[in-house]
Amino acid sequence: MRPCRWISLVGTVALVATVRPALSEILAQALPVKYNLTVTPGAPLSRDVAIRNLGSSAVVVHVRLSDWTMNEAGDLDLAPVGSTPTTLLGNVLFEPSQFSLQPGESGVVHLTMRLPPNGPATCWGVLLSEVRPAVWPKNAFGPRAIAELGTTVYLSRIPADRTRAELTGMDLRPVGDTTFAVTVRVRNPGERHLYSTGEITVTDSTGVKIASGTLGTGVVLPGVLRNFTWTCDSRVMPGRYTVTASLDTGEPDLIVGETVLTWPPPRPVPAHLAQQDSPSR
Repeated sequence: MRPCRWISLVGTVALVATVRPALSEILAQALPVKYNLTVTPGAPLSRDVAIRNLGSSAVVVHVRLSDWTMNEAGDLDLAPVGSTPTTLLGNVLFEPSQFSLQPGESGVVHLTMRLPPNGPATCWGVLLSEVRPAVWPKNAFGPRAIAELGTTVYLSRIPADRTRAELTGMDLRPVGDTTFAVTVRVRNPGERHLYSTGEITVTDSTGVKIASGTLGTGVVLPGVLRNFTWTCDSRVMPGRYTVTASLDTGEPDLIVGETVLTWPPPRPVPAHLAQQDSPSR
């Protein structure tokens, strides 16, 4: 059994793999879908990304870099390359930027990467490979098929074993009248990204487990907060419960936090009644 670090809290095939609807279908694959690389400052590092045409027609591949951002809920948005402080622009070169693939054929994009000794300790972005037919079908109606495959790239001067996460809170909220959701807040105070995965366990006042589930796995970027939410799929009967979160962030110890749930939760007092009950001045 792995050791745990306890915190008591009372009361809370690619990054991009989209195909637009069309009359013809694009079948393609990018491998790998992710690179997590520790670099020596100033020293070049090389890797390859393979693009394979799994379809029955020839395709053309256009390659480009893109930045991306992520909010606390884990929602990701692409951004123009060079628009974020942690951009890969100038740190990653690639070739070729365009090539053709016959059915069943694979092509290789060669990446040369370098991270300077100054600036952000970790940079990230995505290598986007746009795949479209070499020849558009004649007399075809409707949207044309275009696939965009992504390989996420992280470059860091910080070794992976130096990451450390913080569980900063657990929020509970009712979901309808019969169950609830718990949101776990994970902060990364370091300069390298880390991954968090976790489990939730709900026990009653006698210690009997009534529900459990996983929080999923997601990246927590340097210096930011990330929320992971789990919704209980069991009907909660009236009583007092302990909700425990166990997080695996790649550290030697699990991070464990817990909070107490009283069900049903007290209903909020209407504002006009609260004003009537307040002492006069």
